Amino acid sequence: MKRISFKIFLFLNCLTYGFIGLYVLINYLFLEDYQISLKKKELATLAKEYNHKNYFSLRENSQQKGIFLRELPLNVLEGENKFKKFHPLKISQEELEERLKNSQEIIETQVGRDNINRIILIKKVDSEKLLIVTASVAPITEVIASTLKFFIYIIIFSIPFNLYVAYKLSMRMGRPIESELLALNDQLKKELEKQKQSEIFRKNFISNVTHELKTPVAIIDGYSEAILDGIISPEEIPSICVNISKEAFNINALVQELLFYSKMESGYIEIKKENISLKKLLENILSRYVVDFRVNTITLNLKLEDIYLESDRKLLGRALNNIIINALAYVDLRKKIDIILNENEIVIKNTSDDLKEENFQEYFKPFSKKKDKKIRKYGGTGLGLSVVSEILRNLSLEYQFYYEEKTGEVIFKILLRGERNEKISGDDLTHK
Repeated sequence: MKRISFKIFLFLNCLTYGFIGLYVLINYLFLEDYQISLKKKELATLAKEYNHKNYFSLRENSQQKGIFLRELPLNVLEGENKFKKFHPLKISQEELEERLKNSQEIIETQVGRDNINRIILIKKVDSEKLLIVTASVAPITEVIASTLKFFIYIIIFSIPFNLYVAYKLSMRMGRPIESELLALNDQLKKELEKQKQSEIFRKNFISNVTHELKTPVAIIDGYSEAILDGIISPEEIPSICVNISKEAFNINALVQELLFYSKMESGYIEIKKENISLKKLLENILSRYVVDFRVNTITLNLKLEDIYLESDRKLLGRALNNIIINALAYVDLRKKIDIILNENEIVIKNTSDDLKEENFQEYFKPFSKKKDKKIRKYGGTGLGLSVVSEILRNLSLEYQFYYEEKTGEVIFKILLRGERNEKISGDDLTHK
């Protein structure tokens, strides 16, 4: 990325010295002609201002600028070579007379007989007088030459300063660009990695769905063939049909869960918000598993405040149900589950064997526990926590999932106020 600053440095130097070089070249090629053209205009203006009355004052003022005026009678043109002593033009007297007849004014720049480069203006004022105005070109040439020479010296001596300024500017301009490009590069890498992971996830997802469907389909197919082939006695058919119905129910549940998960992930699920009593919602969900708590001798500790929330009752209930099922399925031999509800959060905790933090993300992937049959007896499909994650994301609810080593508990916390509260302990819980 440092090449960007270097390229900016080179660009600034090329731009600076390119303009300087162009300026010097233009001055060298055209400045002298431009200055001479201005001087010619000045001489022409003086000739227009001239009249017999202001001749002496005009001549005196012009001499201060290096311009010389001379008034001559027209008859100086008469006679061979008589006029040559009054003008330095390298033209014949006949040509001069002819040009003056056709034009009232002649202005030329040329080296005269005295080898001095001059601008010469000859004007026929009236039928009796001529006006000659001359100015030397040498001062213009000398000034331009000295100016260009001085300018070149300035350029040479300013090179270190220009290089320093270009370096500083290139660093100042280059660093933000480099930083932005690095950020974009990192973002692109993340997007590519995300896309790669998404592709891996898609392949694994299809493979897992195929695996999940393969077993019940095989069971249904096996039972159906056995019935059709007469292998199963009529007395066994009712019990076999119950098994077929159970497997069909599992397939239907899985398909429905997959469709629901797909809608949630794509954002096509409709959210109907209403004012929900979270306490009643949790109590209704827990009432489904009273027998499971009793049969498995699981201690349930509740601390539920009467809290209301604007949200989707069905979606939030589904998420809470999945979290509670997960707690029931994976509670350890201590068999303790705590549920806390207050104005800031919903906390569902269960005692658990040690969980490694690096595996937490895996728990939220579909079928991450497909080989674990504990969840199946509660109607689980292997999409539990992945569905929970998508529901909470669509409901704009933040959550935390972690393992508390001191108490040996898995904690799932839903933040009702969108604030990341401190982890809570299991103290001061109401026993039920």
